[in-house]
Amino acid sequence: MPENKTTEKYEYVLGALFLVLMLGSFITQKIYAVVSVYGTLIMFAALVVVCVMLTIKDREKYLRIDRAAVLCVIAAVIAPLNLIILHSGMGAVLIIFDLVLSLFLIIRGTGMSGRMKRVLTFTGAALMLVWYPVVRWDYGFNMVGLIFIILMIFGEIFMEYLKNDMDLQYLKYVQILFFFTSILLAVCYQARSAALSMVVFGISYFAVPLIIKKRAFYNAWIFLFTAGSLIFTGLYVFLSTTGWNVRLLYKDVLSGRELIWSELWQEFIKRPLTGIGSSYEMKSFFIFEVHNGLLDILVVHGLPVFICIAALLVMALNRLFSRDLLFCPDKRLAFSGICTLLFASFFENGFIVTPYSCVFLVLMLICVS
Repeated sequence: MPENKTTEKYEYVLGALFLVLMLGSFITQKIYAVVSVYGTLIMFAALVVVCVMLTIKDREKYLRIDRAAVLCVIAAVIAPLNLIILHSGMGAVLIIFDLVLSLFLIIRGTGMSGRMKRVLTFTGAALMLVWYPVVRWDYGFNMVGLIFIILMIFGEIFMEYLKNDMDLQYLKYVQILFFFTSILLAVCYQARSAALSMVVFGISYFAVPLIIKKRAFYNAWIFLFTAGSLIFTGLYVFLSTTGWNVRLLYKDVLSGRELIWSELWQEFIKRPLTGIGSSYEMKSFFIFEVHNGLLDILVVHGLPVFICIAALLVMALNRLFSRDLLFCPDKRLAFSGICTLLFASFFENGFIVTPYSCVFLVLMLICVS
């Protein structure tokens, strides 16, 4: 299928955003310490610029009032009001704003040129030169696991472009080797959730021919990676009450998240409409860390905001439903990457925080382009 090679002006803004977040997050801890504080603000500013540029270009498309637009406005209005009511820190509202704008762009069918897709996937893959020869251990288990996932996804997609553009068909063997090497590296690092997420990448890739046969199959797949995230936390907590446990890769399967999730569910039930805010002080953990993307939105911002974000996420994922997933290898790989990040968010905040939210947006743009 021929690709659009013309790069639009708004794509340069997205490209600059991606470069700043990726390079700022994954080179040194000192730079990451700054980027992690201002990352959501940087992404918000860039997305506002992109939305303004697209609105000027096509006002009818981007100013259309429909269900998606209404959900975006409701979430963007209620989220800060809840935090004000709770006397909570306001920084968490930028997570909602970034998600709203990102999902809105996908729902509206914002595209990306073939040239920009190659530049961004190369940028993500090029970080292998930094991370694979010398792993920066000071980043910690969870973050390094997510980094391995990102590098694996972008490496696979960029090699797909390279293979087709230069007719280097032997690269398919390198892709296979890279996939299994990435899983092995995560296992050696004892990043269990990352290793499992990479396995999900492979499963998703081979599941594409089945799930696009019928919309019902696709909807079930999307349900698994969205609502399944919250269901997983409930099952995890339930298992902890039975006394069941087993060691996997030198650590217990139930290794502490059950305490965090049990506490957060109990607190959320007390304030389901407003949520508990981002200034809540954990009793079961030394910092406020939810370790689950969708649960984070639910317990921090409350049920109304969560419903809006969940609906927008499902609408955006439904926008990806296309035969292109089967016939365009890059889109198939990107879709597998999206499923991987959603699954990784069963265990970590993943796709809702920068720089991973930017990675999630880029993968979605590749799929809809």
